[in-house]
Amino acid sequence: MTFSLIDTMRTYNLVWEQQSAHSGESMPVGGHSLGCNVWVENDDLLLYFAQSGAFDENGSMLKGGRLRVHSTPNPFALKFRQTLELYDGCIHIEGVSEQGTVQIRVWVEVQRPVIHVDWSASFVADFTVTYENWRTEDRRIDSQSYELFQCKEVWGDPNTPIVFHKDQIEVTRADELLFYHRNLNDDLSFDREMDTQGMQSVKTGLHNPQYNRTMGGLLTAPGLEYTGTRRGRYVDTDFVGYQFQSPQPTSAQKLQITLYTAQTQTLEAWMSALRAIDHEAAEDDQAMEAAQAWWQAYWARSYIVINGTTPDEQDAMWQIGRNYQLFRYLLGCNYYGDYPTKFNGGLFTFDPIFAGQSPWSEQKLHYTPDYRLWGGGSHTSQNQRLVYWPMLKSGDFDMLPQIFNFFNRLLETATLRAQFYFNVEGAVYPEQIGIYGLCPTCDHGWGNTTGLPVPQIKYHFSTALEIGVMLTEYAAYTHNDIGEYIGYLDGIVKFYDGFYPQNDTRGKMIIEPGNALETYHPVRNPIDAVSGLHALLGRMLALPDRYSLPEQRTNWRRILERVPPITTRTKAGQTIIAYAESTSERHNVEIPELYTVFPFGQYGIGQPDLQLAIDTARLAAEDDTQLSHISWHQQGIQYAKLGMLAEAVNFLIRKLGNADRRVPVYWGPGHDWTPDHNWGGSGMIQLQEMLLQSHGDTVYVLPCWDKSIDVAFRLHAPGNTIIECEQLAGQLRRLTMTSDLPRLHVEVLPTSRSAGA
Repeated sequence: MTFSLIDTMRTYNLVWEQQSAHSGESMPVGGHSLGCNVWVENDDLLLYFAQSGAFDENGSMLKGGRLRVHSTPNPFALKFRQTLELYDGCIHIEGVSEQGTVQIRVWVEVQRPVIHVDWSASFVADFTVTYENWRTEDRRIDSQSYELFQCKEVWGDPNTPIVFHKDQIEVTRADELLFYHRNLNDDLSFDREMDTQGMQSVKTGLHNPQYNRTMGGLLTAPGLEYTGTRRGRYVDTDFVGYQFQSPQPTSAQKLQITLYTAQTQTLEAWMSALRAIDHEAAEDDQAMEAAQAWWQAYWARSYIVINGTTPDEQDAMWQIGRNYQLFRYLLGCNYYGDYPTKFNGGLFTFDPIFAGQSPWSEQKLHYTPDYRLWGGGSHTSQNQRLVYWPMLKSGDFDMLPQIFNFFNRLLETATLRAQFYFNVEGAVYPEQIGIYGLCPTCDHGWGNTTGLPVPQIKYHFSTALEIGVMLTEYAAYTHNDIGEYIGYLDGIVKFYDGFYPQNDTRGKMIIEPGNALETYHPVRNPIDAVSGLHALLGRMLALPDRYSLPEQRTNWRRILERVPPITTRTKAGQTIIAYAESTSERHNVEIPELYTVFPFGQYGIGQPDLQLAIDTARLAAEDDTQLSHISWHQQGIQYAKLGMLAEAVNFLIRKLGNADRRVPVYWGPGHDWTPDHNWGGSGMIQLQEMLLQSHGDTVYVLPCWDKSIDVAFRLHAPGNTIIECEQLAGQLRRLTMTSDLPRLHVEVLPTSRSAGA
């Protein structure tokens, strides 16, 4: 190996030598299921902190609050330096003043949801530590207010007032503060949605993630004493601050914030579990070393380093390698979360005025730090999928069940919806899906009891097929048992079979009315559904026999035989894949035809009809809006899988190049929000596919890579396969493979092949 991973990761550290102007210039740190935005503003250290799964009564995803640390004298009077130390997973802040030096470390445990702020100085100082909360009073919101787009489940409700309920905050000891939000069970959006969508008679017993949910934590500040509250305003939001002060100057101060989100029968049970975590963390003097070791193992599991021997922040390809690792860090912060990492900001949103404007207007968003566009409890499938696909090649297999479990625990609701609304067997998942399995009512329509939402997603069911394909790929990569998810796979293909019972003269299913994603509708036999059914059913039938009964497999074969073939059309004199067997006006900017390439894998390097797919990639778009690189646009992945080198490189530079923000992976808002996690996820997938692909018994190394660009990588492939490769100065210096598949072989593709020539 000609490069050191440790040294390379340290070149990727974010280093700031100027303080931040506001929360939009905050630095990320996290672990377990926690994310913190950390910044120093006007010599105060500030943190926003958030935990996965913190869903309130309205479906908002709440932050835990904001921490402010002030010391006198000013520790940064002469020098300031803030560093995100990626390899160790922490933030290190250094200060110099006339009195001496200060070292501050902000880090998060990985095995427990605990945040630490460790302050050490060569001089003594007076400390004021303030917990700031903006949810101290109930707040009634007009149901038409754009602010409610942070909780799509209730936006636009014509019948019921919307109330953001207050938190509970209690000083439990002189140096300890308890804060929490326990949902009021008589004011849940779960009931509001079930009732307005006509399902009130069957809702009992369905999965209700809001019921008895409590989110909050403990702040402990040893040696400090509570001195009272103060009122203030940060950016656009009033708050109440709970202050702790040092009774005498000190040179060292440790702060601990323990967070816990759970559904418990009683508040006392939640408090007991919270205190147990807090006590365990306080007694563990090896927690920092354990967290560092976890992050170091995380980086060693897989990596991509570009132009690593000549680090240059102005080099576009070096930026891409750094940003790939930085974004993977954001994903790793929710490694042990119960809910999928949110596509619209993850755990790292900040005051919305700094995030960007609405995609539909120039409206300024003067809302609280809890705000995020597209909702906290809404997990739009088109977007969420892109956060998880890259975890296959990165080998982050332990994180993938987050998205599988999300859909699987909603299986009963999805099955009931199919029966209740459509009188068919199987399971139906809406494209816009909330945490309890219904379409958020602002997308479904208030007063609509048909089970079919607004036109753009009315017959859009195909992302459920894609999650199924991802699940079967997970099984192929890991050989892990997926028996618990077979009901999900069986249910989604059964739904198509029952919802579309008519056959054409060929004996093929007539998928009509249908949506080709959100872009073309209504249409007949949309390509995403056709391609998805072919891909998923083929993979289901290839699963080991232990996963299904003989009669199930017989039914899967029957359904597969009903799926219509992929159809083509002519454009500019070329035959290309058609988005459907009928035509419609275009309503969005997706390119459904290319879903045959990714995610459904019917075309690509080493597969038949490669030129057909290449011609489709070059000609299918109707205008440049479909060729954008922002947010979830994924044609870069498809260029890579087709070996279209020039197009792939051009797209990659736009996709994974630096964001126009202090943190280079805080892309957005694009179509969604800032930081845009499906933007980063789709970029990760593309870069991986440019370096490594597989089909059948062949692994393709550097299938879409400019051989003049230095690269080193460690990536995963099916069959517990790990490929390590290093190319320097146009020469392959190292290539190793380990695999469970005895017939697997490696093919290194030449540049000419990579260009699709």
